[in-house]
Amino acid sequence: MIWKRIRDLLRFSAHAHLRERRVANMADLVALIDRFLDDNLSYELEWDDFISWTNRNPNVEAIRDRIAATEPLFFSKHPEDRKRAIDMLVEERNAAAALIGTPPRTFEFPGRP
Repeated sequence: MIWKRIRDLLRFSAHAHLRERRVANMADLVALIDRFLDDNLSYELEWDDFISWTNRNPNVEAIRDRIAATEPLFFSKHPEDRKRAIDMLVEERNAAAALIGTPPRTFEFPGRP
């Protein structure tokens, strides 16, 4: 009971954060990228948790490391940089999806030719 209260306090505190869910395998990774692309994350810091913490699975970690390198592009003031970051993310997602037999996906930006 006390541990649940402590966990809830840390989980919902504005001053502390506990990671909610780990990406354990490629299927989890593909699902997370899809949620990110669809702006439908399970919790507010889910993407940051994935990008910020190393992963025990070496295959997931290699992809996480490459994706983390693109993170500054998502915050760029230039729309072309953000488009490039999304294209790279979709490419990583589709490569991971191919390994587990999941269909590829595309992502179209509004107003993109």
